[in-house]
Amino acid sequence: MRQVLTPSLRFEEFQDNWELKNLKDIFELKYGKDHKHLNQGIYPMLGSGGIMRYVDSYLYNQPSVLIGRKGTIDKPLFITTPFWTVDTLFYTVIKQGQEPYFVYSLAQTINWYKYNEATGVPSLNTSGIYSVPVYVPLIKEQKKIASFLTSVDRKISQLTEKYRLLKEYKKGVMQQIFSQQLRFKDEDGKAFPEWEQDRLDSFIERVNNPVDVEKAKEYREIGIRCHGKGLFHKDKKSGEELGNKRVFWVHPNALIINIVFAWERAVAVTSEHENGFIASHRFPMFIPKEGKSDLDYLLYFFLSPKGEYLLNLASPGGAGRNKTLGQAEFSKLKVTLPSLKEQQKVAQFFQSIDKKIDEVAQQVELTKQFKKGLLQQMFV
Repeated sequence: MRQVLTPSLRFEEFQDNWELKNLKDIFELKYGKDHKHLNQGIYPMLGSGGIMRYVDSYLYNQPSVLIGRKGTIDKPLFITTPFWTVDTLFYTVIKQGQEPYFVYSLAQTINWYKYNEATGVPSLNTSGIYSVPVYVPLIKEQKKIASFLTSVDRKISQLTEKYRLLKEYKKGVMQQIFSQQLRFKDEDGKAFPEWEQDRLDSFIERVNNPVDVEKAKEYREIGIRCHGKGLFHKDKKSGEELGNKRVFWVHPNALIINIVFAWERAVAVTSEHENGFIASHRFPMFIPKEGKSDLDYLLYFFLSPKGEYLLNLASPGGAGRNKTLGQAEFSKLKVTLPSLKEQQKVAQFFQSIDKKIDEVAQQVELTKQFKKGLLQQMFV
């Protein structure tokens, strides 16, 4: 079989075959150094996991591909500003006739775990890295590829920054809304009524429907991710596997809390998708009292800094499983809520922000997948 010496996706002005080399022909590896003597400064100090801190001196001040020596070995980094690396991260001196960003892109196509030298913590050594075979084009084509991929990376960076700013905006506006610094008006432009303070159980009520477990029947439980990341569905279990565990039918359209991790905002809202699912006694469910509260508003409230504070207040004890939400304390929490119509307006506002955040997150992921496809096709 003839060996392919050109990539499947290529700029049409280039026709020459790519040359087989080893990485020792492309760059020289340099070890990172101890940093304990360094003071705080402006230069990034990096380990295999990324930036650790900023220091007052640098090891190298030219564009360099950084390759994990120990720990994270499969995520090469690229840097163009002066930097310091610790001993878990190699830096490279790119040889003459090689385009640094092309070399970085090339490094992203390598299966680094194939060259792992350790049975425990993943590790690479210089001889293993130097022996890696690679195909490279002439410098002019390298520069063209580098320029194109740089533009793709720039787009990823811009979208990632947009995502970060939207998250920051949501966080900031949450603080303003739930502290009443920012208020909404009704459809006629008039102010909504003043917020009402009362015990939480005057706005919501608990619902529970115990399951009469049958040994031969199959059941599916739900779980709640921390930090407001929603529900997940567990695998099926037989009634016999559940044993004497106390379980309840999940009530659709209810506020549900994991009492063990409420202090880490393990709060969610159920939907019709959870019909027929079950939850243990550690997942109490609540529904709004008619005319008093809105389900989506309640979720956003408990995911806000103010709501997180109240969840912690009702969860005495140390961190971890000892910091359990007291359900009586939860019910007695003093909360200040706006009128139902203003709650609904607040919830709709946050839903619109979340929609934008999700759209940008999807754009980031699609652009990353696009780049991944390019790397597979633009390199031999």
